[in-house]
Amino acid sequence: MSEKPQTSNQIKPIIVAYEYKHTGMGSISDTILISFKSGKVISSRLHTSKTGRHGTRTYLLLPAKYLMYKTYKSNLGNTYITVSIIRLKENGTIEELEKWELYKGKEQTMMLSELPENVRQMLTTNKNELPLFYYINQDQAE
Repeated sequence: MSEKPQTSNQIKPIIVAYEYKHTGMGSISDTILISFKSGKVISSRLHTSKTGRHGTRTYLLLPAKYLMYKTYKSNLGNTYITVSIIRLKENGTIEELEKWELYKGKEQTMMLSELPENVRQMLTTNKNELPLFYYINQDQAE
């Protein structure tokens, strides 16, 4: 019997899943998580239907703070992009600490320059992995 006894203070990974949609007609729905510790996008597993257009993005996470980049675009082009700081607790619940709406409907509602420096830095560093980032990429001249 060489099994290690498990102690109750071991932190267990938690499965967190979000809807994924990327139709051929312009509709998109996706959620990307970025680690506050590394500043990089968390690797995920994408489970899709046979067509590859609908599915679930699944993360295996440890309790910590994450930056959540959430996008939704309808077939008509209405676009919603939000960024949140979330905390995943050991019991699997998610607490939203702060939230910013960057794009709503047909217009940008907040500039990148208005975000806290650390949040802005994580978004721009990972911009190639963030869907619809080009909608909020440019600060407009006043």
